[in-house]
Amino acid sequence: MLLHLLDRLGSGFDCASKEEIDRVLEMGVDPSRIIFANPCKMSAQITHAKLRNVRKMTFDNEDELLKIAQLFPEAELVVRIITDDSHSMCRFSSKFGARLTDAKKLLSLAKELRLSVIGVSFHVGSGCEDPAAFELAANDALKVFQMVKDLGMPPMKLVDVGGGFQGIPDAKPALTDVAKYLLPALKK
Repeated sequence: MLLHLLDRLGSGFDCASKEEIDRVLEMGVDPSRIIFANPCKMSAQITHAKLRNVRKMTFDNEDELLKIAQLFPEAELVVRIITDDSHSMCRFSSKFGARLTDAKKLLSLAKELRLSVIGVSFHVGSGCEDPAAFELAANDALKVFQMVKDLGMPPMKLVDVGGGFQGIPDAKPALTDVAKYLLPALKK
């Protein structure tokens, strides 16, 4: 029921496996509303995404870029960056994402491989208790936009915000608290 509600509301879907992609597609969701966001995709799953026309996918390391270049060079790529998730119950930056210091090298490789980088992704961790973490992460995303510009690549058009937004009454921080920090940063 929840997936159908999200579909009716026009939500995008962050999928981490072939099974998740298929489940969303079987609901009639257009593949353009799906991002294959597994940080370490198996080759067979990249090929499956290509066959199902799920073009958006994340990367955060050189090996992933090389794999995508070989199997799905037409993909629309989103670089996932590390962010401060120290205020979260479930932290992901120790496992996923590229450091900002490595992002320019990865973007240069993507350019050299003639891959299309359309955006940047970050996740402040699930159960993030500090709404300012979203602003800091969005400011880091802005730095990646500038890197793309400096490299002479086509402008990016997407910011994929992750943070395990809490959908329960009286959650702290409330979505409105997060929005106070995040929206002004995204406008930049």
